[in-house]
Amino acid sequence: MNKNTLIYGGVAVVIAAAAGLWGMGFFGNSGGPLAGLAATSQSVEVRPTDMVHGKPDAKVTIIEYASMTCPHCAAFQKQVIPLLTKDYIDTGKVKLIFREYPLDGAARMASAVARCFSGDQYFSFIDLLFANQVNWVKDFDNNGQLTKEDITEGLAQMGRQAGMPREKVVACADDPKNLDLVDSNWKEGMSRYGVDSTPTFIINGVKHAGEIPYDQLKMILDPLVAK
Repeated sequence: MNKNTLIYGGVAVVIAAAAGLWGMGFFGNSGGPLAGLAATSQSVEVRPTDMVHGKPDAKVTIIEYASMTCPHCAAFQKQVIPLLTKDYIDTGKVKLIFREYPLDGAARMASAVARCFSGDQYFSFIDLLFANQVNWVKDFDNNGQLTKEDITEGLAQMGRQAGMPREKVVACADDPKNLDLVDSNWKEGMSRYGVDSTPTFIINGVKHAGEIPYDQLKMILDPLVAK
């Protein structure tokens, strides 16, 4: 097996990836519910390149590190994000910063394509990707291998639903600036916050690793909002 070939479910996965990022298996190390908690607080900085959902002056800041191919991230997006948005983000109490932490080449490509959207369109597109993981991460040509070409086809189909033509999807997936932003978020998440699984949340500077059920998330947020 060469360094660009991974195995998932008995199927060879051949995806070009940045050196050192993809040695964890196709879906990487996605965290289970509350896989770990850390009480150490760190400063939170909002950068010009951050994708921010909510009011910039919201009292509470959540940074979510997520991989587009992570099933736990998809579950959080489906089950928790709508409630979080209604109760905390739309009311100005919380802002959510989404930072890419791709665990494989497919997620890295998808993140680069998403970076060609901005504002609400960006968050709508990642909603689409998470809701349709099984539809775009698949062996389209039925040759027993999941390749970069398969992922490109899947992303092109997702892009078409979002109004992005195939040629732009291809260009965005390979755009050096987009890939640099994605890789930078991955590297900072690992080096600064010790992220090693997805999803991982930094809530007002405190790390919470693993998918958080909504009732438990409320228990974390409500005291912070009340301060």
